[in-house]
Amino acid sequence: MSKEPVGSLAEEAARLFAVLQSAADTHAGPAPAEPAPEQEHEHKAGPDCVWCPVCQLINKVRNTSPETIEQLSTAAAHVLGSVRTLLESAAEVARQKQEDAASRSSKSEEESATPSKVDRIDVSEDPEPWD
Repeated sequence: MSKEPVGSLAEEAARLFAVLQSAADTHAGPAPAEPAPEQEHEHKAGPDCVWCPVCQLINKVRNTSPETIEQLSTAAAHVLGSVRTLLESAAEVARQKQEDAASRSSKSEEESATPSKVDRIDVSEDPEPWD
């Protein structure tokens, strides 16, 4: 573990990308010769493509063990399941708030129709936070 301070999300992503890039460079072997300037942005299909990130990703996946691919896909499925659960719970909270607001408005209409000797004080919502 290093004692470096934790940076922002962008800084940490840049650090991760730099580490992954250096790891990819060390495993890739010697760098290919510099392409001619007119061919710099030309897409070469297959493993010879050094410019296209999609081809590089495909090449990395082909050279990765099936167990690693299975672990990554399982982890991605768990992350997506967690996101789905989070969104479902947020939707449930929003639905519950709507039902509560609707029941409060119908109760207030009923209470306003019949005069009461007791004043109702709503303590559920505080306009100013305590802190």
